[in-house]
Amino acid sequence: MKNSRIEIVNKLGITIAITLFFKIVFFRLDEFLDWDLVFIAAIVLIIWQGNESIDQLLNKSNPWIVNAKKRLIIQSMLTVVYTSITLFALMYILHQLRFGDGRVINRKMIEIFPPAILFTLALLAIKIGIEFFNALKNSLFEVEKYKTESINAQLQNLKSQLNPHFLFNNLSVLTSLVYKNQDKAAFFINELAKVYRYVLDTKNAELVPLQEELEFLNHYIYLQKIRFEDSILFEFNVEEHKKNDFLLPMCLQMLVENTIQHNETSQANPLKVLIYTHHNTLIIENPILPRSNVTNSTKTGLKNIEQRYSFFTDEKVIIENNGVIFKVTLPLIQKK
Repeated sequence: MKNSRIEIVNKLGITIAITLFFKIVFFRLDEFLDWDLVFIAAIVLIIWQGNESIDQLLNKSNPWIVNAKKRLIIQSMLTVVYTSITLFALMYILHQLRFGDGRVINRKMIEIFPPAILFTLALLAIKIGIEFFNALKNSLFEVEKYKTESINAQLQNLKSQLNPHFLFNNLSVLTSLVYKNQDKAAFFINELAKVYRYVLDTKNAELVPLQEELEFLNHYIYLQKIRFEDSILFEFNVEEHKKNDFLLPMCLQMLVENTIQHNETSQANPLKVLIYTHHNTLIIENPILPRSNVTNSTKTGLKNIEQRYSFFTDEKVIIENNGVIFKVTLPLIQKK
């Protein structure tokens, strides 16, 4: 509220200053305090407010940071057209109120119109410069913010795979396999190594092809199947032509891990995870089988995926929970 009042006061102050300037330069001193002083101030305010509305509209439809050249051309054209038409019409009205001679073009209009247009364009150039540099500053801030969040996300991805529980569970399975089936133990070690290799290979990647993410997920699923056997089932229905699209690295593994952590698994009632494409999305879906000993989720992993996706596409990550089915829809990104 306070900022709004300050803005209004500043606008009125500048309007009065511009009005006095034009009155001094283009009118006789003995006419300085005539009634048209208020009319001229109204002209300044109308032109200012109209150009401000144009600016706000273009901020939504053609932001500076998206295409500065296009924005400059459009705003310049709209400003010149609006200012010219509005100034001409209001000056005509003012002249008729003063003299009532019916003339469309008069001496005063010829005298005032060109400098008024040039003055408006000069103010526009200053305003455009300030807005462009503010937009550039905000863009650089967003880039730095993304870099920070990306680094944090990479660390979180590493921790999610290298946490003691993950390592402990797999070493326990491996110990059992060494005694029971050495060939299977060797294969298990090979799959575990591939999981960790992918983590290291993608730690600096922003996006990865769906094909690579699915291959990594198969290695991760193998480790889980050794541990849970038939208590968890996976069904894939991914269109071949979609495998060249991109998504965030390790987001599939995070979602599958989230599913396993928060749902009951048993051979009598196995947990079935569906992974399939639909239009330009990848969907991970599972029935809700709540575990009795699970702690309340902070949903940090899901929030992390949502935030990281927001840097690459305007399409949203959709999370649905109707009490029966839990579904996450990931946008597939086509790299240009």
